[in-house]
Amino acid sequence: MTDTPPPYAWLDGRVVPWDQCVLHARSQGAFWGANVFEGIRVYAGGPGDDRLHAFRVADHLARLRQSMKALHMEIEHTDAELAQACNDLVLANGYGTDVHVCVVAYFGMGPHFDPLAHTTETGVHITSTPVGRSAAHEQGVAASVSSWRRISSDAMPTRIKAGANYHNSRLAQHEAVRNGFDTTLLLNGRGTVSEAPGSCVVMVREDRLVTPPGTSGVLEGITVATVKELAAEHLGLPLERREIDRAELHACDELFLCGTMSELLPITSVDRLPVGDGKRGPVTAALQGHYDDAVRARAGRPQWCTPVLPAREVVA
Repeated sequence: MTDTPPPYAWLDGRVVPWDQCVLHARSQGAFWGANVFEGIRVYAGGPGDDRLHAFRVADHLARLRQSMKALHMEIEHTDAELAQACNDLVLANGYGTDVHVCVVAYFGMGPHFDPLAHTTETGVHITSTPVGRSAAHEQGVAASVSSWRRISSDAMPTRIKAGANYHNSRLAQHEAVRNGFDTTLLLNGRGTVSEAPGSCVVMVREDRLVTPPGTSGVLEGITVATVKELAAEHLGLPLERREIDRAELHACDELFLCGTMSELLPITSVDRLPVGDGKRGPVTAALQGHYDDAVRARAGRPQWCTPVLPAREVVA
């Protein structure tokens, strides 16, 4: 991570200087978090390979559309235009390294500047920032079980990536950091595991992978879907979607976070009790390797990897 801002962002149809990618403070997207978003990772090929590939762009944009549908939001841009915008922005910023791209569709100013009023004014902003891997990729992170419960789908649509939903995650994450943990796990209203702030949770137990189902209040993750395919193909391990009891967090063999930003991040302890032997487990390590091959276009799955190309070379 770096605190130096990139030179460019994308706002409502054009690449603009970073400082000009702004919304009015009274816009509904800014005032009440009335927005939906997707994070997309762009990966460099590795040593000796300077190609860049965006990972599962179509899947992320399809989920963005589902999120917009839940909020009755329509935007002017097609998925092809948004994919091209991501491509152009990554090129404009010229990092040549792993990048996180955030695509946000938002509601603009409501009638009479009312943040609750219905409005058809919408827009999109896209930002891209360089992101590397920390030592935690191998060493793992310490997690707590949060005192905050995951919001339920009868109060908010938990299966969509809406900005307002993430206040729940922010409260939980900040509590965990104040208490000396790296991250936290949220339980749902039934007391079973839901997700971590910004990541899904996958458990390794009895030669299978287990992750909470969509009915647990979790965002149904694209990275989890990727892991499911890789685990079946390379390790012969199934992924089961079922409820996970809190006590299983201490009884399981391995545990890891799973998400676009976190990738596959080992959890080595929960509430200061070790997971397994307190180190990254062999299944997690193996999946990390296969995942790295997949995102860097080395796994023979071209449908997952979209090359970042100069505009004149982009193919439809």
